[in-house]
Amino acid sequence: MRAGIGVLAASLLLQGSRLDRERNPDRLEAASVAIAASTDAAAMADLARHLGQRGYLQRLDPGSNVTRLGHVFRTLAEHPSPSAESLCIVVAGSAEFNEVPARMNFLLNALAAVRPMSEPAAKIFRTSSRSGFLEVDGPLLAANASPRALVVLAELLRDESIDAAQRVSIAHWGLLPNRTNPDVVAMCDKVLSAGVSRDVEIGILESLYDYQPRQWFSLRAGQPSPPSWNTASPAARDALQSLAASRTGRSDLPPALRAAMENSLAQMRRLP
Repeated sequence: MRAGIGVLAASLLLQGSRLDRERNPDRLEAASVAIAASTDAAAMADLARHLGQRGYLQRLDPGSNVTRLGHVFRTLAEHPSPSAESLCIVVAGSAEFNEVPARMNFLLNALAAVRPMSEPAAKIFRTSSRSGFLEVDGPLLAANASPRALVVLAELLRDESIDAAQRVSIAHWGLLPNRTNPDVVAMCDKVLSAGVSRDVEIGILESLYDYQPRQWFSLRAGQPSPPSWNTASPAARDALQSLAASRTGRSDLPPALRAAMENSLAQMRRLP
């Protein structure tokens, strides 16, 4: 065991030394990915320092490309840990990293992979959602679904200073693929009970009970799809049935949406 630990430490030390001096982008990427996969706190802190430096970023991705950086953050997302979260939080505050806005997309994906979400991470999502990343953040927060992530998502859905069409979009992209998560359903119930603009209310309800891919997503790649009702836990079914029962009787509910809600409820009732 000790020998194994020694080999790993030596390997990380070697990879870390390459972050300062490696000029070959492919080898620099390989070293960075190896560290990102390790979750070693000291090595990750060193990687965070480099990710905030213009010189390293330009050596990693010469020109305007950010492909190799994407591979590094994808590895972080595949190995979520407190060290990965700390790295993302540090790098998010780097002015040199943020010189290329596209880089933040990768960071947010890696940060959202860490559960439960911490308050410093939640703060980054609050800030980024109001600086051009709202429709990136919404689905990530719904997929994370830990308490702080859902608090931030609820704030965004209720925020009347944000364009209603954007909030409907994050409902479609974020709530639909997570509609069998009872925590997500409970968050939606709280948002609806607190009051929200009609378009957003409809967007939330149809995301939970309906599916109109052509209308909502057109032909966009990577569009979400709803999980089957038979994958919903008893707690999720109860939450969905309770939420729908309190709203299907409303006279102002669009007939097509009422029909979709009633159809979804009927499907759930037929499940064992």
